[in-house]
Amino acid sequence: MCPVGVRTSHSTHALETGVAKLWLLLVGVNQYEDEQIPGLHYSALDCQGLGEALNAATQGFPQKEVMIYHDFGEQQPKLENIRASLKQIAAASKPIDTVIFYFSGHGMLDSLSQQVVLCLQDTQKEQLTDTGLKLQELLQLLENCSAQQQLLILDACHSGGMTLLGARGETDPQLNPTLELVEVLRKRAAQRKGFYALLSCDRGQQSWEFPQLGHGVFTYYLIQGLRGEAADSVGVIEADGLYRYVYHQTLTYIDKANQQLRVINQLKKGRGDNSIHSEYPSQTPKRIVEGVGEVILGLKPQQIPSSQHPRQALIVEGLPKSKNSLDLSKILSTAGSFEVNYWTVRGKNSQLDVRKAIQKCLLSPSFAETTTPEAATTVFLYLRGQIRETEPGEARLVLSEDIFIERSWLRKQLRRCRSQQIIILDCPEQQGLGTVSVRDWVEELQIGLDAGQCLITAAVPANDSEVFAQTLVETLNQGMQPTGLTAAAWITQLQVQLAQTDIQLYFWLSGSQGIIEILPGKTLFSVENLHTKPENTDNSKPDDLSSALGIDYTYLRDLLKNKRWLEADKETTKLILKASGRKKQNFLEIEDVINFSCKDLYTIDNLWVNYSYGHFGFSVQQRIWQSIKDTSATDPLLALMIGNAKVAASETCIDFANRVGWRLKDSWVDYENLVWQGDAPIGHLPYFGFLEQVWRVRLLGVWEWHSAIATASWWELCVALFSRLESCQVDDSETA
Repeated sequence: MCPVGVRTSHSTHALETGVAKLWLLLVGVNQYEDEQIPGLHYSALDCQGLGEALNAATQGFPQKEVMIYHDFGEQQPKLENIRASLKQIAAASKPIDTVIFYFSGHGMLDSLSQQVVLCLQDTQKEQLTDTGLKLQELLQLLENCSAQQQLLILDACHSGGMTLLGARGETDPQLNPTLELVEVLRKRAAQRKGFYALLSCDRGQQSWEFPQLGHGVFTYYLIQGLRGEAADSVGVIEADGLYRYVYHQTLTYIDKANQQLRVINQLKKGRGDNSIHSEYPSQTPKRIVEGVGEVILGLKPQQIPSSQHPRQALIVEGLPKSKNSLDLSKILSTAGSFEVNYWTVRGKNSQLDVRKAIQKCLLSPSFAETTTPEAATTVFLYLRGQIRETEPGEARLVLSEDIFIERSWLRKQLRRCRSQQIIILDCPEQQGLGTVSVRDWVEELQIGLDAGQCLITAAVPANDSEVFAQTLVETLNQGMQPTGLTAAAWITQLQVQLAQTDIQLYFWLSGSQGIIEILPGKTLFSVENLHTKPENTDNSKPDDLSSALGIDYTYLRDLLKNKRWLEADKETTKLILKASGRKKQNFLEIEDVINFSCKDLYTIDNLWVNYSYGHFGFSVQQRIWQSIKDTSATDPLLALMIGNAKVAASETCIDFANRVGWRLKDSWVDYENLVWQGDAPIGHLPYFGFLEQVWRVRLLGVWEWHSAIATASWWELCVALFSRLESCQVDDSETA
């Protein structure tokens, strides 16, 4: 969770009347004269973009002076220029003034003096303290400045040429001085009230650059915040509000990037490709401030309407008009921020008209050439029709008797498109003709590993032709969360929802430039409740609190009803142990799980499902397991050592834990660090606290940690729980 912010009353009077002056000194360095210092892609753009955002936010402040130094500007980011500007500010500023210093570039740690040095364009690695701006020197120059309000923003621990796939940190220890940065700035903050520092990352972390954003992720959200996203209810932008906004948005973006990696890795594993991408290391913006103060940065600028819409959607309904496709278009238009066109293929529409509509969506010149980084240009194309094979290597998507789309033609249009793509093919089977082949369409329509593309195809049984479109709508409704819904998360939800249906579902996800958003996130600093009740949810009927063992579930119901997730999870563990007679032992054995009361299991599960609106519950977790379970191991060497079944179980366990948020990167998340507020992954709760934890499994008298054998043993208990839920369902259906 974000730390509690400090703030007093908002007073912008001195700045708005010109009594106080705002001093802005911004520095960004891409390329260094010393070839030993690696270049960066976006530091100069960071500086340039932040300067524009600050200018817009401070239009109402008549007294301000802006000094900007970056690779593309008239004034180059050299040491002499920066020192001269700092001295000018120190000499001319008054106590009532505010000073903001921003730096984007490499920070280094001098190996001899252990001093942190900000690397400027003419800095030499072998002479760091003589040719760079020492942090202590910068702080001393600011100390000489009489301005009482000082804000230091450092995006100084960059990763270099990071791309979305396969991110790696730098190996040079000189390029990661965050520990020393934090300590020096903390001491300075303790000495002076009104000093405020924002760092792009915490100890041991680095700042990542994402091509999709056109900036480092930290500065990108600084810019967005200054453009009004971080303004309070009266339109004032101050340092602590900006920090809270950047903190949440940065963490969310990295998490979404990891979601996308997990799905891409799943695809690679399914194809036998073991070159799995590692997840991105955390980047947690840090605030350093002592005492109570308020640094005003600006006022929410007036929004300038854009002449171009960066998100375009086309719904082509090739079968009798469907309420689900209409609902889909409404969701995309409202929650998805798409400009939507809805077509039904009948009447006067010709094949040429349909093709032109698809081309307009995918290839509009003004749309495709949009270069603004505020929102990635994205197209959403939903086509509903029947697949028919025509000749070897060719096929058609038939929309009506005389209108069809050849696969080769669609592939050509997709390859010409320069925007992120979300392509959905909904293909009901034709009565009496058997199943259709949709797998080939996914293979043929792919446009490359680097391109941002999400392909989802489904062969739908003829006797239930609406089920896929209905599931699309349901999962999008479930995905209306403050953090939005990514293509990766949507694919996971569809897999879970359709795991036990007869639908053939195939998908593809790629992209090295950024995250594909289905529903963009909203700007919210805090989320009091995990979910908002959907309009069509009916919880008016009484809850079933029945128990075969005389257990009272009223308290659990009340906790869940009030969204007290942590307490509800602990109560669930307590009740399950009580029902199994294992209160003293504190965990269940395999026999306890296999014989657990069906009635009580149903009661607990239904309460979780109902009060999380389908987000949590054992049955939700069971569907996730159904969608990923496998009997073959991907590590043949380990399979030879301990057996294929154990390795497969261990790999499925880790995949499951990653999906529900119980693992982060290569480690299990501690119980207290699970998501109890905000947006948790689907199936995150209830946690299996009633099973002996994976790191506490005793094997051959030795405590195992992260071993495949221990993980497989723990997963056996989890599978027993899912199987018990399944067998209870079968028993109920037979009784009925």
